[in-house]
Amino acid sequence: MSHLPIVLLDFDGVIITQKSLEYTASIFLKKKFYKWKNTEHMRLIDFARLFEEADSENKILALKRIVKIYKKYIPSRWRRILFFIRFRGTYPKFEKYETFKPELEEVLRKLKKNNIPLAIVSNTRRKRLNHFRQKLNLDKYISVFISRDDTPFRKPSAYPIYIALNKIKENNKLSINKELVYYVGDLPQDILCAKNAKINSIALLSGHGTKEGLEKVKPTFLLKNINSIVEIREIKKFLLN
Repeated sequence: MSHLPIVLLDFDGVIITQKSLEYTASIFLKKKFYKWKNTEHMRLIDFARLFEEADSENKILALKRIVKIYKKYIPSRWRRILFFIRFRGTYPKFEKYETFKPELEEVLRKLKKNNIPLAIVSNTRRKRLNHFRQKLNLDKYISVFISRDDTPFRKPSAYPIYIALNKIKENNKLSINKELVYYVGDLPQDILCAKNAKINSIALLSGHGTKEGLEKVKPTFLLKNINSIVEIREIKKFLLN
């Protein structure tokens, strides 16, 4: 039996701007104290996401990851440790300024009004996701939230999407037709995650991924902005207004 389209969304770069991490990265990259290496061709968001991916509720584990990941950028081990402590204490101060990506809330409102199931599938920490869930009142639109703490495997593994779909299946008592499932992301790993789960992938050029990088992984749809989602034929035909 068929059902309404199901739309899954990445969080950073799709729901929120992630400007706080970029701003923090810009501050630290200006500090000559760390004796930076190999950063000439890195964008601010690439640099910041290295930290986000390595960070963890377990501070010791996060520190070990940071020391390893940032070795090519900060040669000194003790400077890497100091960087970790300072960066971790700085970027949350700017997250209070984070907000919805432009035009997103109107899209969410329209999809929700037409009973299209919505979920967030993200590699971010549960604590951080819950913070924005409350701040932005995301429960008003989203029914399922999957963070990296809710799954043993992160994107691009299909596992986070499977968990989200199982929850949607239980909540709506339906049998999932993968041809009607869409995952919206802004990075190649998001598109690969959707491909691994054998669902439709929607790549947004308004996020942090490059056009070349996104085209290389061949998404089902490559859209300029989030509001173009409602023009996809299999979604649009279910929208009343």
